Amino acid sequence: MGATTPARLTGGGDRLRILAHLAWPAIIEQILGTMVSYVDTGMVGVLGATSTAAVAINAASIWLVNGTLAGIGVGYSVQVANAIGAGDPEQARRVIRQAVLATAAAGLAVLAVFQLLAPYIPVWLGAKPEVLPYAVEYLRFYSLGLPFAAAVSVFSSILRCMGDTKRPLLFNTAANLLNIVFNFFLIYETRPVSLLGRTVTIPGAGLGVAGAAIASAMALAAAGVLTFRAAFDRRREIHIEWGEDFHPDRAIIRQAAHLGVPYIAERATINLGQVAMTFVVAKLGTVALAANHIATTAEGLCYLPAYGISFAATALVGQSVGAKNREDARAYGTLAGIAGFLLCSATGLALFFLARPLAGLFTTDQAVIDQAALVLRIVSVSEPFFAAFIVLSGALRGAHDVRFPMFLALFCMWGVRVVCAPILVFVLDVGLAGVWTAMAADLIFRGVLCAFRWKSGRWVAKAGLE
Repeated sequence: MGATTPARLTGGGDRLRILAHLAWPAIIEQILGTMVSYVDTGMVGVLGATSTAAVAINAASIWLVNGTLAGIGVGYSVQVANAIGAGDPEQARRVIRQAVLATAAAGLAVLAVFQLLAPYIPVWLGAKPEVLPYAVEYLRFYSLGLPFAAAVSVFSSILRCMGDTKRPLLFNTAANLLNIVFNFFLIYETRPVSLLGRTVTIPGAGLGVAGAAIASAMALAAAGVLTFRAAFDRRREIHIEWGEDFHPDRAIIRQAAHLGVPYIAERATINLGQVAMTFVVAKLGTVALAANHIATTAEGLCYLPAYGISFAATALVGQSVGAKNREDARAYGTLAGIAGFLLCSATGLALFFLARPLAGLFTTDQAVIDQAALVLRIVSVSEPFFAAFIVLSGALRGAHDVRFPMFLALFCMWGVRVVCAPILVFVLDVGLAGVWTAMAADLIFRGVLCAFRWKSGRWVAKAGLE
């Protein structure tokens, strides 16, 4: 941290102001990142439904690996927050050094796995013959950026738990803007463009879907390098240096596994359920698959504030736990949950009324727009509850109650969504709307049950605050 910004944020003061100070950069980061993702999806969508489907068929597998990397970030960042709350900067440095080792190991592992399985993953997910070659090509090139994605996931989480949400905002926003620029030159052929009444020839590689993947990998590389370097910044109160001890520390690694593995399992549970849903949607045809991908991208706008608030909740509850301050921990978690629910009530309402214009941003195919708009209106009612789940899960992780969100995700995804969706689609012949109706029910259950868990206070013992 810089000398003017104390790492420890808890222990007095206006809680709402502190929460807002930590959350707003993360919220803006999420919004800007999604806006860039919208442009990215639209740039691919211009190539047609087949190209959109080639990206869509890989989405679930990419979510799965991103969830794994995020879990590693949870395992180390919560320990950093605890150390800062306890006033132990040397322990925070030890944890960060171990995070460097974990990042390198995980990044190289996921790269190897995806390179080996790229020809098979789209097939397993039900890609149509006309989509398959493009989907394989996309996955091969995109996965080249995964070692850098590991650095982004782990060190962005650590920075946030140190109270620094502005650098991840800056780094990730810059990388997302680079992605658009790279897309512009890599996806399309060389073409004339009219600018201010003059025709200018814009060079292009004409790589199509592969160009989009290469652009994403290059953008991830930029973000990864910048985020990783921040851990070594000597201007910060807590930083590390290459000459220090980087030998594996079993105690820190065990605690990282205790905190991170349940989160990885939670994300895996959710993402494998999404894989199952992708398989169901793929059976409905290319138009439904493209509409599902576009609706998923558009729906992401609704719960972005929740993720920003969740990052703040993990940091603040984690620091409160380190400081042995049960009152702060409870107050920050409750305040964050209420803020997430209210903000996403507003965004859910906007999603309902703007469903069709949002879908139209990504494609000109009217059949795709019709289906995407319908399912967006269906899911809009569940967004406040999903926000409560996202935020309070972050608070529970900061309090070391990491298993409950995992079991809740398992129950709601596989006991509600995966069970109900095939019945609605194949038995009742509801089509894509059936998948999203099951999804809405899942999200509502998650939010309600997670709120009951936080209110019950059963996390207090797990946090060692009795």
